[in-house]
Amino acid sequence: MWLANTRRRASSGETSRRRDLLRLLGAAGVAGLAGCSGDGGAGTGTGTGAETGTSAGGGRSDQVTYTSASSVDAQSLNWLTTADSTSGAFVTATLDGAWAIKPGQEIFPLWADVSTDDGRVYEIELRDNLRWGGDYGQQTAEDWVYMIRNVFQAEPNWSGYPNAGDWFRQNPDSGQREPIPVEKTGTYTFEIQLFDVDPSFPFKPVMWRQQCIPRALLEQYVPEKDGEGLRQDEELNTLAYTGNLGPYTFEEWDRTSQYVVTRNDDYYLHDADVPDRFTNAPYFEEKAFQILKEESARLGALRAGDVHSAGIPPDKASQFETLESVSVNVTPQPYARILVYNMRANGWEPFRAKAVRQALAFAVNKRAIVENVLRGYAEVAQTMQPRWSKWYDDSTVVEYGVGDRYGSETTRSRLADALSETEYAYDGDALVDGSGEQVTLTLYFDQGQPTEQTIGEFVAQEIQQNAGIAVEPKSISTSTFQDKFVKTSPPQGVEPEWSAGVFNGGRATSPRAPNRGTCPSISSSTPTRSRPLPARASSRSRGDQLLRLLPRGGHRGALRAGVADDGRGAATGAVRGGVRAHQRGTALRLPRDAVVDIGLRRTGRRLRRGVQHRLGLPDVALQVT
Repeated sequence: MWLANTRRRASSGETSRRRDLLRLLGAAGVAGLAGCSGDGGAGTGTGTGAETGTSAGGGRSDQVTYTSASSVDAQSLNWLTTADSTSGAFVTATLDGAWAIKPGQEIFPLWADVSTDDGRVYEIELRDNLRWGGDYGQQTAEDWVYMIRNVFQAEPNWSGYPNAGDWFRQNPDSGQREPIPVEKTGTYTFEIQLFDVDPSFPFKPVMWRQQCIPRALLEQYVPEKDGEGLRQDEELNTLAYTGNLGPYTFEEWDRTSQYVVTRNDDYYLHDADVPDRFTNAPYFEEKAFQILKEESARLGALRAGDVHSAGIPPDKASQFETLESVSVNVTPQPYARILVYNMRANGWEPFRAKAVRQALAFAVNKRAIVENVLRGYAEVAQTMQPRWSKWYDDSTVVEYGVGDRYGSETTRSRLADALSETEYAYDGDALVDGSGEQVTLTLYFDQGQPTEQTIGEFVAQEIQQNAGIAVEPKSISTSTFQDKFVKTSPPQGVEPEWSAGVFNGGRATSPRAPNRGTCPSISSSTPTRSRPLPARASSRSRGDQLLRLLPRGGHRGALRAGVADDGRGAATGAVRGGVRAHQRGTALRLPRDAVVDIGLRRTGRRLRRGVQHRLGLPDVALQVT
């Protein structure tokens, strides 16, 4: 369910010089300063731009340290294993990636440029001045081809790389899902040979802002498929291999407190054919991310001048717009708040029916969220594309949650029809199961984010009132939600039929954590009938159900948390985290078509009337991240 396209605010003192460029289609990295430090989804940010002292024309700044406030800490600096936007932002400060995208859909080469003659075979040409850290030498095409073939395209996905699915496509000749052929063509060039013509390939998350790891480093783990060794590698976890590949180098990371990088005097763009403003980039001697979990602490630090940029909730925007010391800039963003349903084997069976999900889309008043909660700093969203996108086609848009396509009567009539062949039906105003118990959901919102809590409580109220489903809002941290309910892996000693990363571990999956205890944050109104949700939502039991409300399309990884059933019983990774949330770069990767098209493609299998579904009350979780 698409709720709203948000607008993002950023420091005007920083925006004009920001290296990270807006991503229009998705994200290979993480949100930039304003995005990463935001309030958790409102898409607003402020900065004390007047204090930065950045000179006009691309000169160095007199300000020694630029500090931004972040509501959450990173999970890891090993980008092969993460999918949250904060981790992506931390890493992206030291690793630029392949290329960025400028307004007007123009490629901006960073490490590499891309070209094609036919829209099917793409040649990637690396700069010849890219150097790894340590003893790894120069970055070459050999590093890329080895990493893609042995890590990204490895079957099974032994490294747990969350975006492995990007490197597989349907081969029309065989009818099978196969690795995209990649061939080295020179010291600094390699080809990506698609099966079909795809003119938009450079703008997709596959290579857009993609990062790389030295072949010699990976060779320590590839032969034995040592995923644990790769995850624990000291060089990967301290960014010791980054060399001259980013504007900053890793300095320190005080977990739960701050992350600091220092200016890279050997930055490769100093000697590249790029605009003059990059000659002295970056503009600060030091860049720090201060972890302030509470919104009040972040806003207080901004007012006091202790940080230069911080996200603000829409209801506080007017307060900062009147402050002379703070510059507030509102810019259009392609991010959307979306309601993602769990259609995995352990999810509520009716969620796998397109008609059920569409019926629930009539229950939530989108305009009320935009106007009353987000205070107009968003627009009602009906598709993954914002109205200003060249791919937006108003003639094909079907609206939900507005006008006469919102309300109790239209929701209940459609939901009743959609559930007509199942054990679920209405008993008065309540939707009940075959035992006459009301369907009960649990809604999770991002901890420490008042705006997300307000949205969560409103959505819970709307679903209760218009759909007759009880919803209990609860808070949870993004990292906890991902670790406990989203990531999957096969049980020890079990080979999955397929794997597409840590969020999509294949059919033969079970909770990754060895402790399969209960999750205390999930509860039921009838304890004797409830069944605890496994430590991670991936087993094939049906006890509890899971919904997740995600803001923005968000690090490629964060939004990959949304998964859908592709009709074969396979949980298909749906959301990209954003800036590869952050998710590297200034934007999160948007949710891909999978979350909408693949997810909604499944219209049956429904429980037949009379089939007893006695595995406990349907506990469904929503989360705003």
